Amino acid sequence: MQLRPFVLPALLLALVGCSSEQTQRPTAAVTFEEPPQASTLMHELHGSLIGVPVNSEVELALLEVNRRDQPDRLLSNVKLQGRGTELPFILKFNAEKFPKGRDVELRGRVTRSGQLIMRLPAVEVGSSASQSLGPLHLVPAP
Repeated sequence: MQLRPFVLPALLLALVGCSSEQTQRPTAAVTFEEPPQASTLMHELHGSLIGVPVNSEVELALLEVNRRDQPDRLLSNVKLQGRGTELPFILKFNAEKFPKGRDVELRGRVTRSGQLIMRLPAVEVGSSASQSLGPLHLVPAP
């Protein structure tokens, strides 16, 4: 007995079985981030940067600085893309990790093609409260 006449119908049945739409069970979303703990108190600095060139990269950093004006610890940072217009920013940080009795500054740098072109003069941040810094002006990098 030859199997050749049965091959084509069997192949078609297999294809139809594979292509039929099956009901999918809902699956739980998998997340790899830890949810914020109830004790974590997030605050934010917000404002806007004036003079950011188009196609540039901006990095803002909230830093604890020492008496020699050198960064000791990074508290938070954010990276943004320049659009050639006023660039709004929001920098979130953990208020519980904000050092008491130490100097904290917001600093920024603007790069294009990996080269420093502008900077944000240091802005002193005196408390861990959320606050608006308003418009901040960038200056050419030395």
